[in-house]
Amino acid sequence: MPAKYPIGFLFALLLSAHIGSASAAGPEADRCLADLEAIAAFMPVNDAGGADHLADHGGAIEAALRKARGEAGALTDAAGCEPVLQTYLRAWRVGHLRVAPAVAGAGVAGTTARPELKGSADPRAPRLELLGKDTLLLVLPTFDDRYAAALKALLAEQRAALESHKYWIVDVRANGGGSDSTYAPLLPWLLDGDYPAHSVEYLVTPANIRAQEGICALTSDPASCAETMDPIVRKMRAAAPGSRVLMGEERMRIERAPAREPQAPARVAVLVDRKCGSSCEQFLLSVRGSFKVKLVGRSSFGSLDMSNMRGHALPSGRMLYYATTRSTRLPDMRIDGVGIAPDLLLPKPADEAGRAAEVKQVQRWLETGALR
Repeated sequence: MPAKYPIGFLFALLLSAHIGSASAAGPEADRCLADLEAIAAFMPVNDAGGADHLADHGGAIEAALRKARGEAGALTDAAGCEPVLQTYLRAWRVGHLRVAPAVAGAGVAGTTARPELKGSADPRAPRLELLGKDTLLLVLPTFDDRYAAALKALLAEQRAALESHKYWIVDVRANGGGSDSTYAPLLPWLLDGDYPAHSVEYLVTPANIRAQEGICALTSDPASCAETMDPIVRKMRAAAPGSRVLMGEERMRIERAPAREPQAPARVAVLVDRKCGSSCEQFLLSVRGSFKVKLVGRSSFGSLDMSNMRGHALPSGRMLYYATTRSTRLPDMRIDGVGIAPDLLLPKPADEAGRAAEVKQVQRWLETGALR
């Protein structure tokens, strides 16, 4: 991708991030400014898309930095800093990039301890509802890896219902992603043939190596995580700073469909909206190649090209979460900022009653072909 700004401009912009802005507003403004300048210096070097974004949108990023400096310098309390920083980050990229409050118990490279799950009434847990003799609804509010065991158990416990209902609605509306491994047990029910799978490239920097070294301690299955991450960390340690290393050996491979469930559904509608992002979008890419699966609803969020977020501690203790990988789909198939379009576009529901009515509409379409 050709740069729209000369290298000299990018270097000057990077240096400008280190020039502090004197503040007379007090310590909260100073702390916020310190975080802002740290982000501006960190992003072009360590974020997987940072250098490209800066080359393509340097003017907008520079303008956003000037504006954020003015707003941060006028702060009198800490509560106003995160919105300023988050607004600045949106000039770089909308998804897979955020600032979060400082959390006690920060781990390696600024990663943080994971909170405990809620009880059995957790609204983010997967759930199944029988809509009639032929159709069921499988609601997947998240693919967070802490819910992997819950989804696997649900599929096992409800096997009789899954096998006896030939039409499925898989609801991933508002699913912000998590881990691809969470939805893996569902694929034998949905896929009916091979599908292409693209890899990712890890950006090599000292900060990113430290982040990869510490990430498995924060997962629900550190041993399984280490099997995947250890070879990548070894590659990164052996590579030159600023280079990119491929996860695996191929940029694109054909994945063999897992052994198909004998009583798999005949038709599947995956209900999606603008809040489906990250691993939720990877799920869409995996299942939409199936002859029996249709994506229904709205386009997804558009946050997948730059991924595998890691944490970096800012001077105040706040956390910057940024992307360490770039998809090998690029530049041929961009998803960031665009999303994945549905096969069947439906208008956005106005409220919760509308969301429920949308499920009924999709059920009617699966069973009869009628949308009204």
